[in-house]
Amino acid sequence: MDNVLALVYSSEFNPDSYGELCKVRPDYMLPFAGRYRIIDFTLSNLSNYDISNVILFAGNKMRSTLDHIGNGRSWELNRRHGGLTITPPDFTDTNPSEVTTYYDSMMAFEESNAEYVFITNPMYINKVDISDAKEKMKSSNADALIFTKKTTDENGFYLNRKIIISDENDKPINPGVNLGLNDEFDLFAGSILIKREVFIKVLRYAIEVNNISSILAALFEFPGDINKDFYRIDNQLEIIMDIYSFFDANFKLLDKKYYDKLFYKDGLVYTKSKDEPSTSYTKDSKVKNSLVANGSIIEGEIENSIIFRGVTIKKGAVIKNSIIFQDSVIGEDSIINYVITDKGTQIGKNVKLFGNRTHPYASSKNEVLETRSYEWTYYI
Repeated sequence: MDNVLALVYSSEFNPDSYGELCKVRPDYMLPFAGRYRIIDFTLSNLSNYDISNVILFAGNKMRSTLDHIGNGRSWELNRRHGGLTITPPDFTDTNPSEVTTYYDSMMAFEESNAEYVFITNPMYINKVDISDAKEKMKSSNADALIFTKKTTDENGFYLNRKIIISDENDKPINPGVNLGLNDEFDLFAGSILIKREVFIKVLRYAIEVNNISSILAALFEFPGDINKDFYRIDNQLEIIMDIYSFFDANFKLLDKKYYDKLFYKDGLVYTKSKDEPSTSYTKDSKVKNSLVANGSIIEGEIENSIIFRGVTIKKGAVIKNSIIFQDSVIGEDSIINYVITDKGTQIGKNVKLFGNRTHPYASSKNEVLETRSYEWTYYI
């Protein structure tokens, strides 16, 4: 699909919302589901629809991005023409807006031969049918499609998430925020498909008025006539904006039907491959309702947990309702519940570590926790 230019940017990232987890990586590089990274879903979806012109606007901490993504080979984005471009941040601007981030690459947009620009936030995990959306743009003569999902939210999980308000003709008229006042609403799904020349006009306007931070807002505030419409998805959608939603999205994967829909329906999910041996289980180990990646050694008990590659869980250790990142070691007779251990965490013998469902305890990368009890720290 050479006539589509994809822009991938986590425009709503607040590192403080993730506690320790995003001190060494941007949010889109968070490990997910035992062997993936969150960015894998977006890159895989683009690859599945043969979009070969992709610009990834990287976060400040680029090391994990370059190590995992590289030249995009795992997603067939290592092309002679087009392919993946990783754009570093402007280190002189400590808090750039989405608008200023895109404007810094204006020359690339102007010189592109693409007819459309597909703007997507990787923290909205879903597999959108970009080909079908492009056909709808043509048939409806739309200038821009805003991706949403018709949603009800009895439990308040999507409070304060972005929504799109429609008029009596079911056309988008304004972005908003879910305050729990409506039984059903159009939840913003993190993506916009827009004609390239319209995108450039909107971006220039946002820079000129100097008080618009997002492309979504600029699209509605632009004074010219833009034919906007909805593109409503009906497949899985996960929105990750903080440590709680990250924790919750991972634990939904323990439901096999949900896991299969997210990973196998509407195209496969690819990641950087690693050659590691199968996980070793001793006769004393017990595993219940958990995801366990390869390369681990399991001697203790695991229940309702997600274990990444290369983890060691020693004899007598009990892991419940937790996410154990790569190369962590859980010592003998330790008990952890509602915990996220970052990569390389070393938990000593007989350590007690507890969080809860809404506020899991999170360790920092390569942290060493020895012979005492720890409880969660609240992150605002």
